[in-house]
Amino acid sequence: MRDEPSNGELARRIVDLQDAALKLMSRELFIAEQRANERRFTLLERDLKGLGERIDNELNQLSVRVESRKLTRGANWRQGGYAGVISATLLLISLLVQIWLTVKGTP
Repeated sequence: MRDEPSNGELARRIVDLQDAALKLMSRELFIAEQRANERRFTLLERDLKGLGERIDNELNQLSVRVESRKLTRGANWRQGGYAGVISATLLLISLLVQIWLTVKGTP
């Protein structure tokens, strides 16, 4: 008899089991929550796929813009270089002509 619980202990355990059973959700509620979670995951996967495609498109556009800027930047550098070389050459020629006229004297 000593190994068996008392009636009070049995009543307390039954109350604990009832409390635990109330905390459990029903099968229908569980299935409904699973379906809602599946819908959310499906929507998230679709959104992520759309974002991935959008990022890929934007990266492609960005690489095209970078390539075009590289080409125009090179052309702008060459244009500036040629403009600088031509103006510096003309300045040097005019200085040499002035020096030559100064040394030779005016006729």
